[in-house]
Amino acid sequence: MAIENTSSTLLPFNTKIHMVTIKLSSSNYLVWRSQLLPLLESQELLAHVDGTLAPPPRFAPIDSQMPNIKHLAWKKTDKHFLSLLLSSLTEEAMVEVVGLSTSCEVWLALENTFNHRSKSREIRLKDDLQLMRHGTRSVTEYAWAFKALCDQLHTIGRPVDDTDKVHWFLRGLGSNFTSFSTTQMA
Repeated sequence: MAIENTSSTLLPFNTKIHMVTIKLSSSNYLVWRSQLLPLLESQELLAHVDGTLAPPPRFAPIDSQMPNIKHLAWKKTDKHFLSLLLSSLTEEAMVEVVGLSTSCEVWLALENTFNHRSKSREIRLKDDLQLMRHGTRSVTEYAWAFKALCDQLHTIGRPVDDTDKVHWFLRGLGSNFTSFSTTQMA
């Protein structure tokens, strides 16, 4: 079985940058990450963020004064990717990565900031979920927001029990949906 040459499927930088339409904020890390991961994998950039592709030595092994061509190529690719990452951040997220110089450093800092597994984050997310109300939003918008909180809890390793999800979701719909909620809970 022949392996296809993937270099012909690599997109130009200006195309990649336009494919990232969601900018990272404190409330959409999972969506932002879900948008970027397939692009990174298809463009052979995933190794730059997951740490499996360490930068080659800066200087050639034979002559310590001669720049290493492999390092220069790695650096060029990493800077393109770093630009792509930075262009996908809101100002709020950009503050978290000021002074970092590689795409791996930026990726890890964003992951640690927006996807941390702290107990206080878990409690805040569960409180938000339990206190969420339909309010003036459409049912669809309410459901999306509810699902986003459930997804965040799942990502930090604290998935919500299905019975609790149904109970909290229906309770949040409010009095206009009482008969519907009662029927569903039965």
